[in-house]
Amino acid sequence: MISLIAVDMDGTLLDSEGLIPSHFQEIFNRLEENNILFAVASGRQYSNLLERFHDMRDRVVFIAENGTCVVYQGKTLYLNPIPMADVLELCAHGRTIPNTAMVVCGRKSAYIEKSDDPDCAQFLEEIAKYYSKKEFINSFTDIDDDILKFTICTFDGAEEIALPAFQSFSDRFNVVVSGLFWVDITQPNANKGVALAHVQDYFGISRDQTMAFGDFMNDVELLQNAAYSYAMANSHPDLFQHANFQAAANYEDGVLRQIVHMLDNPEEYENPR
Repeated sequence: MISLIAVDMDGTLLDSEGLIPSHFQEIFNRLEENNILFAVASGRQYSNLLERFHDMRDRVVFIAENGTCVVYQGKTLYLNPIPMADVLELCAHGRTIPNTAMVVCGRKSAYIEKSDDPDCAQFLEEIAKYYSKKEFINSFTDIDDDILKFTICTFDGAEEIALPAFQSFSDRFNVVVSGLFWVDITQPNANKGVALAHVQDYFGISRDQTMAFGDFMNDVELLQNAAYSYAMANSHPDLFQHANFQAAANYEDGVLRQIVHMLDNPEEYENPR
């Protein structure tokens, strides 16, 4: 029996316009009626997720910043920050990579260095999609916050440019492609799967009672920690091997269709793989 559903946002729950489907509230209410906990597991910052789910903020579990922060009913259940010295080392390396923008993701805000680069406006438009709280600072050395994630954006391609550029850090950090333009770097033991395990432990829910959905490589561990794991039809090609099932694409309402099927046919979810 399913007791917990964890869902990625971009390319998964959100439609092709980046919006939560209009009938989500109706299905969320059905989950609550069946005592099924709903968790959002995203690379987005907590403030951004809170903004999206404001009307149900005390009824959703928030797994933010690729699993480095878990919040429920305003209480932080889990936090995994990066030491500031390591953050500054990542920033220094990031400055050597052309046509990129860096975001240092703190617990209180996201931080972006001020720039006169004419391409800055395009980067800021992309950054604004995922970070509602942000501060523009003269230098990353001015930050006074718990840093949860370092992320770099390049329109030249995350897999082609940013990932190889930071591959030398993969023995010390978790370096993962989280979108077409984004590479996220966190502590080596930080990912959505670790965060999901904390949620499961906190609520006394097993892997066999968990359903999870994702579409990109930062969702690998999330799917591995759920018996009912679904890669979206629009997923990164390498993600399918980490999922037990496949859901229809995000633009075909794949997540909510699968959840409705589960609610209508609970007997099919009593014998996990």
